[in-house]
Amino acid sequence: MNMKKIKLFLGCFIAMTLLYACFDDEGNYDLSELATVGIQLSYTQPSIGEEYVIDPVIDYKGVDSTEFGYTWVCDIQDTWSDTICREKMLRYTFTEIANYRIRLVVEHVPTGALTTAGIYVGSRSRYSSGWTILSEQNNQSILSYIRVDEEEDNKIYTLFENIYTTLRGDELGTGPVRMGRHFSSESDQILVIQESGAVEIDGLDFSKAITTREEFIGGVYPAGFVPSQAEYASRLEAVLGTDGNVYTRINPNGNFQVCQYNTLPAFNNARITMMHYGAYQGYIYMYDELNHRMIGICDEPQAYTGMVINMKMDPDGVNSENFTPLDNMGEGTQVMFIGSYNVEGAGGRDFVQVIKKGSDYYFQTYKVFHSNGSSLMYAFDGTEELFVGNSEVNDDSKYCMDGTSYFYFTSNNILYYWNRVNRMEPFYTFQSKIIDIERYANGEDREEIGVGLENGEFYILDASYEAISGQKEKVLFKAEGLGRVVDVQYKYGNLSNFNKESRL
Repeated sequence: MNMKKIKLFLGCFIAMTLLYACFDDEGNYDLSELATVGIQLSYTQPSIGEEYVIDPVIDYKGVDSTEFGYTWVCDIQDTWSDTICREKMLRYTFTEIANYRIRLVVEHVPTGALTTAGIYVGSRSRYSSGWTILSEQNNQSILSYIRVDEEEDNKIYTLFENIYTTLRGDELGTGPVRMGRHFSSESDQILVIQESGAVEIDGLDFSKAITTREEFIGGVYPAGFVPSQAEYASRLEAVLGTDGNVYTRINPNGNFQVCQYNTLPAFNNARITMMHYGAYQGYIYMYDELNHRMIGICDEPQAYTGMVINMKMDPDGVNSENFTPLDNMGEGTQVMFIGSYNVEGAGGRDFVQVIKKGSDYYFQTYKVFHSNGSSLMYAFDGTEELFVGNSEVNDDSKYCMDGTSYFYFTSNNILYYWNRVNRMEPFYTFQSKIIDIERYANGEDREEIGVGLENGEFYILDASYEAISGQKEKVLFKAEGLGRVVDVQYKYGNLSNFNKESRL
């Protein structure tokens, strides 16, 4: 007997066996008795990282509902399929931004009758803007996020603790150092600098986009380079190493990861210790500790991107007699803080600095003018005074500001405010050392300061005049158990929001 006949014989045998089993079934269900149901699915758009619930309305058509079983099946863009729930009510958390087909299969268990209903949904991210906190717990880098929602006149703060591991399922890294902001016109990335390797995190789904090492030509760091800070302007992007060398790249179109960093440092004879970039600044500003000077690298206009801009004191400008010249700040001078803002209708850009000379801290204000295409920038209208908090601050103190109104600084566990005229007072006293602070305002109904503590607590404080003057409660939100906070940063979501809101 050849193989073809054997297959035919076996097929007939199996068919006869199944037919006999049907006749022998004592339940003796007729096709007309197969219990199908009616299914109605009401649904919304799922948000990644948050539980998605669908409660189906099922018409059992008089049949006992306990005789039915349920299976929810999900297909992701027709490439992946899996059972995601076996209860009547769907409860599931999506972790990827994608288009999904979701099907509910209702089975009448005694008869095996199946009824299916399906929907198509596209998941979204609701992590565009909010507060990010980088902390360390058991030597692991922990990235957490706080979203702010508005419901009528109330603001709802929602903590997504350890959001990277929650969504991605693995560890972010070890030895966290600080964060950086990276924008495109549509979204953002979060640079996480850590001892195990700096990495860019996608701001929409918190997936790893690329390591900083891969962003260098050849995928190799220059000799001795360990990243310590990065600033991303409109076209110019710069990363600073612990050795004081700065490496740059020019972004041609504002998208992410479209070019690599040069392996040659931007300066031949400099040791940069701090960089600063503000909205529409036009250059990335830096302190060169080796040559005791402020210096910049041009961002815009395009024709001059990457050009070094040297600082000069404006010979026609008026500066206070004791003002430390920015082109020669003196041996041993340290820059502790750089802040800047634009005054509407004024020429140049206003800067605020805290510098340290010897054991004392000084507060500087000045304006900088830079003409397109010039390799020089000029400082003028400089003032300098012994910092009002000189007896309180130390090298671990942190600073932030809101333009011309209030200046904030820390001393151990106390956050101070100074109105820059005649009043310096404690704003809030915490139970642990303050590690970092940052201010955020949207120009409408939010003025906040994020405060991260050594004991793993994070606070959002109301920085409005009403809160400062005691008319409103200061604490808007508090999180605990985050580990040792390393850095706090407001997440603007895209370049447009950063340019608009970071100046307020």
